[in-house]
Amino acid sequence: MRRRAALAAMLATVLATVLAAVLAGMVALVSAPAQGAAGDHRPARPCSRGLVALTFDDGPSPTVTPRMVRLLTRLEVPATFFMVGTRVESYPELARRVSEAGFTIGSHTWAHTDLTQQTDREIRSALRRTRHALVEAGVPAPTLARPPYGAIDDRVRGVLSAAGYTPVLWTIDSRDWDDGTPRQIADRVLAAVHPHRADVVLQHDGVARSPLTLRALPREISVLRKRGFCFASLGPDGRPTPPVPVATVTADRGRVVEGGRVRLTVHLDRPTTRSTTVRTTAGNVRIPSGRQAAHLWLQVPQDRTDEVAEELTTKVYGGRGVQPAMVAQALVRVVDDDPPPVARLTAAPVTASPLLTTPARVEVHLDRTSDRPVRVVVRSALGRASAVVEAGSQASTLTVTVPPGAPRDGDRQLPVRLVRVVHATAGTSGTLTVRAPDENAAQARRAAVAAIDWPAAGVPALF
Repeated sequence: MRRRAALAAMLATVLATVLAAVLAGMVALVSAPAQGAAGDHRPARPCSRGLVALTFDDGPSPTVTPRMVRLLTRLEVPATFFMVGTRVESYPELARRVSEAGFTIGSHTWAHTDLTQQTDREIRSALRRTRHALVEAGVPAPTLARPPYGAIDDRVRGVLSAAGYTPVLWTIDSRDWDDGTPRQIADRVLAAVHPHRADVVLQHDGVARSPLTLRALPREISVLRKRGFCFASLGPDGRPTPPVPVATVTADRGRVVEGGRVRLTVHLDRPTTRSTTVRTTAGNVRIPSGRQAAHLWLQVPQDRTDEVAEELTTKVYGGRGVQPAMVAQALVRVVDDDPPPVARLTAAPVTASPLLTTPARVEVHLDRTSDRPVRVVVRSALGRASAVVEAGSQASTLTVTVPPGAPRDGDRQLPVRLVRVVHATAGTSGTLTVRAPDENAAQARRAAVAAIDWPAAGVPALF
């Protein structure tokens, strides 16, 4: 009995061990993909997840606002500041500094009062005084207004709109004005930002706790960028405005042989949340959201014309969602691979005169055009002569002078040789056939005199 019980216990232990191993393997198989996904910390593509608009209320503050502007400028983060009129009046140079740094400034009313507790006239007065203070400080007149405490109703919204303002609230309250360490303030913002929606973050540069907000910003900005968000200022409609990058184009090499092609790269100086179309003189290219470069090919045409090396300039001249760079970017030198033209001579027969010299025409022919003038110098028993075939042409004429001849000279074959050719290759020379005249000089003179139609001469009657 004891032996049987021991055997049973051993079998139970083995079965338990095997079952535990099987279960552990199944758990590992199920959990492995999840662990792999969780362990994937690759940063998202820039601007692929949407826009975040950082906004700051209640300033300007002489202790926080200048430091905040320097930080945002250094990190290249746009933002919107909603300023209180009384503070602008006290620190106009701070308001001007924020504007000159490129940040959007909106109205936060004159004295940070609850607009729902004010009359229409009081609201208009607060807006007017704040606008006057901003303009006097050198800031463009604001078109955005944020009601203090977010207190707004249909009546207030109507007054703001009638005064030319777009009311702006927020989607994320960092509660930096209330409590929290810099890490806690940043984590509240990070937890509330959601992809592909208008994330407008409320923070402050003009309250007692604003130095903590200043310390929270680097973490907010760094983490949101790693998550694939872009930062934006608020547009005239009060919504985050996608960045408008500057587009340039460069060539992967500066020299190409005629008939070849060069890869061009279109660059954006910053990512954006929407796909863009860039128009260049070499063609159009689409750049998806979050990307900053795309490629296209510049095909250099092939022809049969001998040409000097030329330069092709490719530049951006427009597009959707981009602004073109103001200077030409891609400069490519095109080297011609066509052989130079071949020059050949032909001459028509000419009959010598027994009395006078006779011009003889020799034709210069090129087998292809050239964009350079071709100069030809020839030599024969009659002397040297030259001609120029103009660029783009394939023919020209030169003239040699045949001296007077006599019948006894007989017909002559005079070689006309190419002795110098510029911007072309010397081909076949020509032969000028000079025929002897049918009469000698004396006969020619008599014939010439006889051919004169002399006027009739008479003696007038004197009486």
